[in-house]
Amino acid sequence: MTIHDELVRKLIEPDKWGKATGYIIKIAGSSNIDYALEELYYWRGHYQQVMNAYVEMCPDIVVTNLASGKRTAIELEGDTNWDFAESLRQIRKYRMNSKTFQDVVVIIPKRYERFAILYAKQGFRVYSWKATRIWQCLGCGKMLEGESKAKPKPSCSCKTELEFEGVKDVEFSQFEYAIDKMVG
Repeated sequence: MTIHDELVRKLIEPDKWGKATGYIIKIAGSSNIDYALEELYYWRGHYQQVMNAYVEMCPDIVVTNLASGKRTAIELEGDTNWDFAESLRQIRKYRMNSKTFQDVVVIIPKRYERFAILYAKQGFRVYSWKATRIWQCLGCGKMLEGESKAKPKPSCSCKTELEFEGVKDVEFSQFEYAIDKMVG
């Protein structure tokens, strides 16, 4: 299990039937949605100076508004191995396929929110996340918590490894910016 896996689960917060009840409803603008995870899409068209290229895309989550039919591709970025440029290239692929995805959203770590304006300037909706990680000592079972992506040092006398156990206190928020100041 990774922080990314836990964040996807917290974003959706599925009930016992799999219906989304989490923050994803705010992103979609409706609770009448369906979602697909890690679904592979192909788009054939003009890409990086190559005509009729097949482009493979796999958004973390694709949300379909069941009332309007609008599909939103969501890319949730973790905080390990952060790479803004790679992230931007990935979500640009989704936007190229506007017949499949009418909206593209990126969710980035709060600590990298300084990059949010760069995504927004390119026309993407941007959200951020913040969470407390939970680690467990494999020796004594003691739980440790922290916001850092680095594994904490055990506070017990055990000499065993800590294992990532999950997240708590997860917060998602929309990046607010003035569109009128971005034009021009």
